[in-house]
Amino acid sequence: MKCRECIEHLYEYLDRELTPAVETEIRDHLAHCPPCGTKFDFEAAFKKFVQAKSRAQGCPPELKQRILRELFDE
Repeated sequence: MKCRECIEHLYEYLDRELTPAVETEIRDHLAHCPPCGTKFDFEAAFKKFVQAKSRAQGCPPELKQRILRELFDE
């Protein structure tokens, strides 16, 4: 796997949305490519930060309504 492919699938990898075969390829690439490993570490930490802040502060009611409207309105 090349760096570009790895980075393109990084969020799917973080969210565990990939097939086991692709997940293994990315894991192997990250283990042997320090620049991609650094990018992964940053994105993983950022995701944890956003999740923690979201849980602590909650979602503003206006945002929740806007998201629901976007999801269910045609």
